[in-house]
Amino acid sequence: MWYTREHFEIAREAQVWGVLPRFEPGDVVARGFADLGYEEFQVLPGQKLLSLTAGSITSMAGDDTKHFFWIPSIDESFQLLEKQGAEQLVCGRIEGREWRVSCRVRGEDVGAVARDMHTAVLKALLATYQCCYRAREGTQV
Repeated sequence: MWYTREHFEIAREAQVWGVLPRFEPGDVVARGFADLGYEEFQVLPGQKLLSLTAGSITSMAGDDTKHFFWIPSIDESFQLLEKQGAEQLVCGRIEGREWRVSCRVRGEDVGAVARDMHTAVLKALLATYQCCYRAREGTQV
């Protein structure tokens, strides 16, 4: 598997806050199963999915897409941050052990810390989408 359970959980929650699934060739999507965890797939041309767990290739029907969530790469996550209006984006190490990603979104400081850069960026992306939602709705989360 390419990603950790934490990546899956953050990406799945990010979809709830507005990170829409993407099904372009090369993208990685996943779906959750009640007690079994997650299965990840790479999107292939022609609406096909390659299971990165089982190695099987299946065709994707239009209705299937609602069961999947997208796991953006680090680069794609940074692009999504910029699209959400993130400014003053800073990424760095803390004592050589953890990564910190921080930015300013709609006047609010947003950030995250994690052991690996991808997790920190995904957490910052989730926090950014939550911040943007609060700003649109005028609510607190």
